[in-house]
Formats: sequence, structure tokens, C-alpha cells
Amino acid sequence: MELSCPVSAERINENVVRIIAFMVAVIAITCIIFSNYWAIVFLIFDFALRAFTTGKFSVLKFIAIKISDGFSISPKMKDLAPKKFAATLGFVFCLLITATFLLSFYTLALILTAIMTVFAFLESLFAICVGCYIYSFLQVFVKKNEA
Repeated sequence: MELSCPVSAERINENVVRIIAFMVAVIAITCIIFSNYWAIVFLIFDFALRAFTTGKFSVLKFIAIKISDGFSISPKMKDLAPKKFAATLGFVFCLLITATFLLSFYTLALILTAIMTVFAFLESLFAICVGCYIYSFLQVFVKKNEA
């Protein structure tokens, strides 16, 4: 299977995205440690702002830009589409985590949160976008169903 990602002409600073991913991982770990998933509701809204809008009102994006500027990290521009797709996946994950938590499926909520944390750390620490792998898998699945 060949790795493919969604493509667009819009660009985004990958360093800001990686800082956001790190903050998502820290928030998720905090939820796990304290068995309190209300911060995931915050992530639902923040992911939605980044996935379905320009992200102009995203608190995590605002903080990440300030951190990047504060440390004078040189921008590294990348295609926006894969990051929007990944934010959409984060949005869906957070919806599932919240639903499983509210329905008292605590173990499943913990597993989903752990998976999201691993994905966020992969992006943050190694610039590995799991969203591209999922997108590639979905493309293969769609092509098989079209045949």
C-alpha cells in the first residue's frame, strides 16, 4: 500500500501543528491520570475549529503560535489538507471518547484516549501523521468497493 495524503494549495506551519499535538497529548494524559474526561469536551471544540474552519478561534492554535514565536522557531510550511484531515480524526476520536465516558464504558474511553495520545505524540515528537496512514487505508477501501 502506497502512503497518500489529502492535498490542498493552503499551507500551515508544521512546527505549530507539532506544538498543538503535544498539548493534545498532555491534555489527554491529564484526563487519564485524573479519570476526568471533561477536558476532552474542550478538545472536541478545538479540533472542530481547526478541522472545519480556518482555526482562527482555536485556543490551542493561538497558544502554539505564541510558543513558536516566543522561542523564535523558524516556520516549516507544509500542506494544510493532511492536518485538517488529522484534526477531523481528532474531533471524531474526542466525540467517541466523550460518548463512551458518558455511557460509563470507562475502559473503552481509556483505550481511545490512549490511542489518541499515541497518535498525538507521534505527530509531535517524530512528525509522523497517522492521519495519512488512515487516509491511505480509506482510499484503498473505497477503491475496492468501487471495483
